Amino acid sequence: MTGLVSRIAVAAALCWLASGCAYNDHFDNRVARYDIASEQARDQMIFTNIVRASRAEPLAFLQVGQINGSNTTSATMGMPSLVLGPSPPTKIASSAAGATTDFLASALDKQAVFGANPGATGFQANSISTSGSTSFNVTPSETKDFYRGLLLTVEPETLAFFIEQGIASETLFYLFTEKVVEEKGGVVSQYVNDPLDPNFDKFQHYVELAMAYGLIAEPEPGAKAAKLAKCDKTDKSDKSGNGDSSGADCGQAPAWRLCFDRSAWALGTKAADNHPMCGSREKTADTRIVTFRDRKGEQVKLRVFPRSTFSIFQYLGRLVAAGEAGAIKLQTPQAVGRDPLKDDTLFAVASGGDGLFGLNGGDVGIKGGDCFLSVAYGGRGYCVPDSALNTKRILGLLAQLLALNTSVQDIGITQQVQLLP
Repeated sequence: MTGLVSRIAVAAALCWLASGCAYNDHFDNRVARYDIASEQARDQMIFTNIVRASRAEPLAFLQVGQINGSNTTSATMGMPSLVLGPSPPTKIASSAAGATTDFLASALDKQAVFGANPGATGFQANSISTSGSTSFNVTPSETKDFYRGLLLTVEPETLAFFIEQGIASETLFYLFTEKVVEEKGGVVSQYVNDPLDPNFDKFQHYVELAMAYGLIAEPEPGAKAAKLAKCDKTDKSDKSGNGDSSGADCGQAPAWRLCFDRSAWALGTKAADNHPMCGSREKTADTRIVTFRDRKGEQVKLRVFPRSTFSIFQYLGRLVAAGEAGAIKLQTPQAVGRDPLKDDTLFAVASGGDGLFGLNGGDVGIKGGDCFLSVAYGGRGYCVPDSALNTKRILGLLAQLLALNTSVQDIGITQQVQLLP
């Protein structure tokens, strides 16, 4: 009976060790955790900078390089003892009742013990241990090229990329437009994209017109063909393959302009002598100026001033600092969306003291709801509600803008070289 129990114990231990090895070899769950963790770290960095902007504090950007994870599982099993010798084990066991460890060790002197010796220091108990470690590189983005890209205004070409992704034009117009300058009847007026500005309603009026007339961006007519021809000529003349030494810009993208897309006009919208129309060969002196006629038939020349990526952070920070007064309600069906993805607020962030948030562990909640993202900064808690869908989209958009401004040299990646025979 004892032998049967021993064999069952050994078999169970072997199965346990095998299952432990099998579990350790499966890394898919760890890859998923690293993916989620890196996404949360990136979003929190972006959100923290928006919070910094709301407090008029300097921004700081970090890039996470390589992430290396390891996991080790080990097990130790004490084998049962086998005692052979002149003294029967029953006699030793009866004599050891109430005896000290020294007595037990001397009683086993003449015995041959195979396996773990309970009376010696080499006794091995059953045990299991697991350990994991993660290492990663974090590099501050403080290079000249990064900040140059951060401070330059976002070009209409980038705006077109986001429109092609399906992001609502109204959302993009609020994010990328600093102000509009109106010239009508010889009078020049400017309207700032700021909910706290007394003339903000007039800026919103032009947002509505831009959406009704399908204001988008396209390459300037003829610019793409001209630059491609220049590139072809350069390639043929330069036998070295290093490009034109005179500084030809054949590698640059063609200039883009704002235009009215007739196919995107809102239902019932009538033509108002709009210029330029998308697809036309019309040339404009300024790629950011469009013209049309108002309801009274008076010509309006409108120039759109774009923002930089850095300015977008400052703008969102101002909305956070303004609280409820900074809430901008979207109007177009594309921006608002439909259930279950309906959200009519441009950027929603709740803030308050530590009493409003569960910041000390666990899921962070606000007023009975959940937070998609939260940070504690300067003694206050800031939360992006899980229902703030447009805010989530904007965070993803900012992540793409930062990636466009980040080169490989800005990321701390340890190069690995593998030599093959």
